[in-house]
Amino acid sequence: MSRDRQLALIVFEFGPLDRRSNHNRASSRTARAISVRRLLAEGLMGDRLKRRLVTAFVVFCALVASSANGAEVLGKKPRHVWGGPSSVPNDQAMTKRIWAPGIDDGYVPQGVTWADGAVYLSSYRSTDPKVGNGPCRIYKVDAETGNTLGQFDLPEDCGHAGGLASIAQGILVASDTRRLYKIDAASAFAGHNPSNAVMAIVKLGGEVKGSFVDFDGTSLFVGSFEKDAGKAKAHFLPVSIFDTHNGKTVNEGIATRSIPIPAEAQGAAFDKDGNLWVSASSSRFGTLYKIDSKSGDSVASHEMVIGIEDLAFDDEGRLWSVSEAGSIRWQKWSRTFPLLFRIDLGKLK
Repeated sequence: MSRDRQLALIVFEFGPLDRRSNHNRASSRTARAISVRRLLAEGLMGDRLKRRLVTAFVVFCALVASSANGAEVLGKKPRHVWGGPSSVPNDQAMTKRIWAPGIDDGYVPQGVTWADGAVYLSSYRSTDPKVGNGPCRIYKVDAETGNTLGQFDLPEDCGHAGGLASIAQGILVASDTRRLYKIDAASAFAGHNPSNAVMAIVKLGGEVKGSFVDFDGTSLFVGSFEKDAGKAKAHFLPVSIFDTHNGKTVNEGIATRSIPIPAEAQGAAFDKDGNLWVSASSSRFGTLYKIDSKSGDSVASHEMVIGIEDLAFDDEGRLWSVSEAGSIRWQKWSRTFPLLFRIDLGKLK
């Protein structure tokens, strides 16, 4: 075989590099890269072919470096992700990163809360970009090791599980678009998916939609994802609704008050000083807002990863979040970042 033919085959085999390709291609591509580097050194190719191979080799090395960075992420990396997570805005402020559990099983990460020294993550299962609902599951994650400590399947009427909150010792609240679930965490994660773990279910009607939920120490904060900023609103509901309206429907009439929130809001959390933080995102943008919890006015905003979802503060006052970008359902988005991540607010730009 001629030298030119050999070079052409190397170019063909080296091919376009796709970070979503399977990880088992890495070793063979490394061997091809070494062959290309040797040929470059020996001066056995024309200038045009050399330029093409140099470009491909630089891209390959960048992706290998990205893969090395991915080793710093805790937890189990999804099978469909080759290399590490994408570079994203304000990643210098992310002090811990964990691959979200359930990605390989088709779950899309949504709600986040902190309780009993662990991170809890709610998700729904869908791998189809056109299907936004599916079975819902909550994972318990060790924040230090990234290991999944347990999982709990929500009732079959849950379809999105967009929010999660801790309202008391051992008590979680999961929000679906038209339902709130009060959960005994100890029972839920004791194993065997006990049916008595769901303590109460309240249906949501009218303007109240459970796109996400948080707890300010007194009231449930239930927010609605709306593309129309004029309709974006969150309501403060009394926690007592789980006693007075178990199995019944509540609407805005029972709210103690409401405030406007940003369009396309995905999650919320109150810090120890009572400040409200709200995430907003889509496939095109991600933003973290600091909000005046009295008026709903934006005090500050920071660019974040696309697909950023719910928020939660841990016991040390550090902010946690998750992105759905790069889940199987959203694997064609411009960024791959299906991670739980901890944010140092002092490092945000």
